[in-house]
Amino acid sequence: MMELQSAGRSWDRRMPITDTDRDRIVQAIRTYIARERISRDEFAQRAKLGKSTVDKLVVGLFSEKTILQIESLLKINLINTGTADEMAAEELGRYSRGDTLNYVGEYVFARPSFQEDGLIQAFRMEILWDRDAAALLVKEISSGKKAPPQFGKVYIPRASMHVFILSNEGGWLKTVILSQSDVYKRMKGIMLTMGHAFGNLYTPVAMPVIMNKYAKIEKDMVGKIDPNSRMYEEYNQDLLAVEQTQYAKWICIKQI
Repeated sequence: MMELQSAGRSWDRRMPITDTDRDRIVQAIRTYIARERISRDEFAQRAKLGKSTVDKLVVGLFSEKTILQIESLLKINLINTGTADEMAAEELGRYSRGDTLNYVGEYVFARPSFQEDGLIQAFRMEILWDRDAAALLVKEISSGKKAPPQFGKVYIPRASMHVFILSNEGGWLKTVILSQSDVYKRMKGIMLTMGHAFGNLYTPVAMPVIMNKYAKIEKDMVGKIDPNSRMYEEYNQDLLAVEQTQYAKWICIKQI
């Protein structure tokens, strides 16, 4: 396979790779494969590596020469992220800050309305790295409403194709499971929470949800989105795609 020269780096230089660094590099590569939704064969083609080399790579068997080649061709930083010491806890998936920079930014989180058919509720959210928590956090950007802003912690298991967000507000749990961010910077999945039924009665509900990343979020992109809104069709199609394209699957019991 063709091997490339990287500016300012020598392929023959040897670097001691600690177990921590090796684990971080493996996780970064697995995250890249999952985020790009490609197979190992496709990754091998992009990085101009043999399939056997990639098979070894994802279990931690590699040289610095191989890593430098991947960095040069895929334009990703694996060796010197500058944030190697900032790692999420094992229970969160042991992801690093550097591995997850692509998730940082502002999003629209959208779901069907609990009470009104055909209406979509959209929230302006932000994903950021919190140094005190040593993790990615999801926070609702204040909209001036009386209810407290929504908040959650991000879990990204090793080699997972999904992102988990868990919110705990005074013991009230909310779980969101999303696909990893795609090339369009969109994530689709489901949410399990408590929905308002009537009066003071709440009941468990599961529903499709989306998180779309935007460079700029306008005022009319959030709040109550009805069929007359310019964003309705986009959000509605993404929500319908959760089931139609099997980002999530509903399991029902058939009557006999």
